[in-house]
Amino acid sequence: MLDSFRATVALTAVLAVVFLAAEWSVTGWPDSGLALFVVLAAANTLPLLAIRHNPVAVVAVFSVAYPLWIAAGFGAATLQSLPTAAAMYAAGAWRRPLALRALALLSPAWMLAAVVAQVWPVPVVELGYVAVVLVVIWALGVTVASRQAYAEQLEVRTAELERAQHALADRAVADERARIARELHDVVAHAMSLITVQAGVGAHLVDTTPAKAADALRIIEHTGRQAMSEMRRMLTVLRAPGATSDRGDPQPGLGSLPDLIAATRAGGVAVQLTVEGTPRALPPGLDLAAYRIVQEALTNVRRHAPGTTARVTVGHRADAVTIEVRNPVQQPVDVRPGQGLRGMAERAALYDGTFGAGAHDGEFVVIAHLPATEPP
Repeated sequence: MLDSFRATVALTAVLAVVFLAAEWSVTGWPDSGLALFVVLAAANTLPLLAIRHNPVAVVAVFSVAYPLWIAAGFGAATLQSLPTAAAMYAAGAWRRPLALRALALLSPAWMLAAVVAQVWPVPVVELGYVAVVLVVIWALGVTVASRQAYAEQLEVRTAELERAQHALADRAVADERARIARELHDVVAHAMSLITVQAGVGAHLVDTTPAKAADALRIIEHTGRQAMSEMRRMLTVLRAPGATSDRGDPQPGLGSLPDLIAATRAGGVAVQLTVEGTPRALPPGLDLAAYRIVQEALTNVRRHAPGTTARVTVGHRADAVTIEVRNPVQQPVDVRPGQGLRGMAERAALYDGTFGAGAHDGEFVVIAHLPATEPP
């Protein structure tokens, strides 16, 4: 169907000119009956102005108006069927039930019946050809409408899938934050346990061995500072209500990388580990975050590039820890922030660090920079 009223007016004007030009080429302008000529010419063209609203009704009007045109003694030309053809196409493409649109087919059927009954002085072959063309045009409109409806359904489904994908991504972020919070809870709980033990040792030795009691107090101070820092970070992420950790062992850190790399190699990915600088003790939460970034990066390699070689570089600096994981890619990579990349970025941001991931020079590169300063 036409998109705007302006286009409808233009179509009506063009087909009215064609209709009158066809009449002039056949019989010329009438010498008498000019009023009837104008009325019937208008009846055979101007109903197109309503084609957007009810094309079946327009076809019905034409199926009556054109026989009256012929009965009035005016000329008959094939081009004069163009207004009816436009209405037939619009009827086929109309957004209504097919049974209602099929009523437009009564027009060519009625025309053929009138010719066979010799009501019209028009050759059967000529009008039969026109009727077949009108039916084909109507069927074309039906086909176009069906394809448009199907395309609109695909657009709706695509929009629904995109909304579902965004919802899943948001849920993944929430789940990842909850997991980070649970892990930090374990870190803080471990620190509190250590503080409790050292406090008991200090209380036991304060009278007999003051120097050892002072060492215990220093351990308590250092551990307490780290625990307070981790507690503040834990409060910045979402923790699932009622979620508790079922882990009794300390959380892993960069010291656990050899076991992680061995497991990755067993999974079919060759891993080369390079450690730059002198490893030193890190705050437990930061140590865990660095380990998880390497773990998630290697998991992505196993998932998306099995059988390749991954190169892991861990750099220890005075004020930061840098992590770089590289693996070759054979084809262009569409980097989308899935759960894994989101989780790594969340962990880096938790410690005021930076994170980046993407393809570069035939490799997929994951880089994280984590400040490693002592908490105040």
